[in-house]
Amino acid sequence: MKRVLLITLFSVVFALALTGCGGSNSNLPFQANGTAATVNMGDAVNPAIAKFELTVSAITLTGVSPTATTGNLLANPREFEFVHTAGTVEPLVLAHVPPGTYNGATITVGANAELVVVNGTTPTKVPAPVSPTTVTVTFSNITVGTTPLFINFDLDLAGSVTLNGSPTITGATVSPKFTVTSVTTPPAGGEDSDNGEMEDVHGKVTNITAPNFTIDTGGGSTITFATDSSTQFKDGITQLSDLKTGDIVEVDGTTKSDGTKLATKVEREGSSSGKEAEGLISAETGSPATAITIVHQVDSDGTPGAPVTVDITINSSTAFSVRSDKLSVTGTFDATHIGKGQRIEADASANATPLVANKLKLREQGIVGTVAASPAPTNSAFTLTIDPNSAFGKLSGATSVAVTVPSGATLKTAPTAGATLLVRGLVFVNGTTYTMTATRGDHN
Repeated sequence: MKRVLLITLFSVVFALALTGCGGSNSNLPFQANGTAATVNMGDAVNPAIAKFELTVSAITLTGVSPTATTGNLLANPREFEFVHTAGTVEPLVLAHVPPGTYNGATITVGANAELVVVNGTTPTKVPAPVSPTTVTVTFSNITVGTTPLFINFDLDLAGSVTLNGSPTITGATVSPKFTVTSVTTPPAGGEDSDNGEMEDVHGKVTNITAPNFTIDTGGGSTITFATDSSTQFKDGITQLSDLKTGDIVEVDGTTKSDGTKLATKVEREGSSSGKEAEGLISAETGSPATAITIVHQVDSDGTPGAPVTVDITINSSTAFSVRSDKLSVTGTFDATHIGKGQRIEADASANATPLVANKLKLREQGIVGTVAASPAPTNSAFTLTIDPNSAFGKLSGATSVAVTVPSGATLKTAPTAGATLLVRGLVFVNGTTYTMTATRGDHN
């Protein structure tokens, strides 16, 4: 699954001070010891929202007597953007959890969320105060032994945010609501995003000590990957020694039985002076396109105070690509087949304004719609009717999206006429017609 936001663990006790989105201080001791655990976060979609980011400063797990409540699982506050994870989860932190039984969690977040909606066709950042900033979650008992595990925090974005104003949205109130589940690492080859698989981890290389390398995924948060004879190196590199400190890379990986991460694919995206940004296309110039604007969701810097939108220049040297190594993809993505509402990644060799794209990559996104009765829906193909008041509907102007479900995709909820589904996948544009190759689907 998508971008991994991970935090290196330090054996210290320190005070956490929220920055960026703001919030109260937390003086919880850091949880340095215990069983390896990957804490994931993700989102159920609120279709009207184009970007939603919270600062998360602390997470503790509540022990069932005689198990004690843990220290803070986070070593540093972290900004996490939820819309781009729609329909999936991504790692927030590699943590340690002492063996025992837990039935709850306390999450400390910033006092203000970063929230972008679409008013008319214009991406607009609106005030979004958060209350409460200390969120308590209860869940069925999680028993931690010696086996590495995954603890998944799923934000109900639709139930957590109340938008104010119609048709022009002027603000929002936020009361975060999470559900929590836990799983252990499955046998090799059976991973999904909630239990060990990682896709499109972006960051800058900070250390190379063969056969391992470490990347900073933003804000000083790092993850170390091992490599082996099966690791694929692409886009100008053929082996680990081709990497250099400062390179921007994209990594796919799995989780080994001991909880450590193994890189299955490493792609070099640029040098230390480069920039990578992802988001939804909100404007397009020319046909074929010579420039686009995206609603900023995430980038390679991970710094607070990002702009609402990012301008990107497209030229004859810009390479277009679609991830097609796992699923059969038939759509076209190029300067002629690109449009508003698509989620893309732009890679540039220089951090400039506008960004001059060396590469544009089509990225997965989540779309919520109502399953149309005609054509008759099947598990391999159906049509979603799009809410015109959704961010995707306002940006794209599309009233429907034809969805194909190739072999290998995960369809957790069967499409039935009239049902509301969240479908994650790659969106293609041909003129004014939008289609999607689904990677997964479920009720919203």
